[in-house]
Amino acid sequence: MMSTTTTTESAWRLAAHILLLPAAIVGITYLLLRARRTSHLQEKNRYPPPDGIGSWCRGFVGAETLSFLADNSSGRGFYHFVQTRALCYGACFRTTLFGRTHVFLLSSTARAAAAGLLAADPPHFAKRYVRTVAELLGEHSLLCTSHDTHRRLRRAVASLFASASTAAFVATFDRLITTQLLLANGCKDQVIVLDVALDVAFRAICEMLIGPQDDVQKLGRLQSDVMDVTRAMLAVPLKLPGTRFYRGLQARKRIMDALRQEISMRRHNSLKLDRHDDFLQTLLLKSHTDSPEEQLTDEQILDNILTLIIAGQVTTATAITWMVKYLGDNIDLQEELRSVQLDLASKHHGSPLTLQHLNTMDYAYKTVKESLRMSTIVSWFPRVALKDCQVAGFHIKKDWIVNVDARSIHYDPTIYHNPMVFDPSRFNDDMKPYSFLVFGAGGRTCLGMNLAKIMMLMFLHRLVTNFRWEMADHDTSLERWAMFPRLKNGCPILLTPIHKENMY
Repeated sequence: MMSTTTTTESAWRLAAHILLLPAAIVGITYLLLRARRTSHLQEKNRYPPPDGIGSWCRGFVGAETLSFLADNSSGRGFYHFVQTRALCYGACFRTTLFGRTHVFLLSSTARAAAAGLLAADPPHFAKRYVRTVAELLGEHSLLCTSHDTHRRLRRAVASLFASASTAAFVATFDRLITTQLLLANGCKDQVIVLDVALDVAFRAICEMLIGPQDDVQKLGRLQSDVMDVTRAMLAVPLKLPGTRFYRGLQARKRIMDALRQEISMRRHNSLKLDRHDDFLQTLLLKSHTDSPEEQLTDEQILDNILTLIIAGQVTTATAITWMVKYLGDNIDLQEELRSVQLDLASKHHGSPLTLQHLNTMDYAYKTVKESLRMSTIVSWFPRVALKDCQVAGFHIKKDWIVNVDARSIHYDPTIYHNPMVFDPSRFNDDMKPYSFLVFGAGGRTCLGMNLAKIMMLMFLHRLVTNFRWEMADHDTSLERWAMFPRLKNGCPILLTPIHKENMY
């Protein structure tokens, strides 16, 4: 009897196990799927570091903005702010600057994201600079407009970079730099490269945009006002007398007034072409002949003339200054370049430089590119999210600004061997995609990049074929409050003329 009972109980247990097994499998599968979904959602909603109440408080009280401004007001420069946070949080971090959330993407993370953020006009992102830059350049600036408006403005200003205009610009810049170097030839004291480069670049760009200016004092006031605008671009946006931002706004107002007077005068003279042959004249004529949807307003013309002056003068002069310093620190490379350029110069017998001459300067062009890589005048390229999205595996909220960090890419040892070493020969090889972002990429690539390269090539050729130089001051401290990183001392050099008589 007991044996029968035991057998029955065993049978019931086996049946229960058989019945419970599928339920257990279903339950475990459900839990695993739920855990996976939860993990996926957490991953999808993962925000860039740092996170937590401490990070929120620092942004809310403006501590991050104050740290950014403190670095920019020191000899370290504002990029020190980025470097210190990258060391703490890695290749992607979040911060709050001037009341806006910024996400920085660095090195390989930046390269991976660049294809989607920079290569075209992505539908969920738009270009966006800090509010101070937009307010100083104007809402119609090429740097600040929406995708559709930007494309229309690019079409309007494209004639500035046509071959005929470029050839005329080459002649103008060569004349101006030759004149400056003739003055330097008799100078026994040190020469400040930044001052020379700013002056030559400003005169050349202005002549191209608004024509030759006979009034030296008027041109000097315009140059001074342009510098006040650039110094205010990263200032605290306080519109109070005595602040840098207020001075920048007042300088912008004076520039706009001067350009409006120029436009009014030309219209009074019925836009006669025999009186003016420059970019402003071209834009004014187009505004009378183009279809209504392609015409530019005066405000669009004014904002973009100012933008082109700043982009053409300040950034290029800063790049020239770093180029001269790098060669001053590397005398062997300077001598190697000089040998190549003197050989080229002997073939055109001291005649003015042309585009054809520049196209033969292969080694000098590699020197220009290496100078641009190491100086990285524009440290990052900002894009604002128009809706919630995913970038580099992180959740990005609408209105956050994502910055593709070009400097970290240019100094990434996985891309550039010994990136801290100045070595033009590294450009003998083909570049990896999105590894050289000096001028941006895609539809927002810098319109004036060819003009910038031309100015750097011509400055370099005329300098290296007529002078040897060495650094008079090796201090690498950066200028305070500068929008673009440049040497506080302006790069003073000591010149030794090569030729006793005529210049090359």
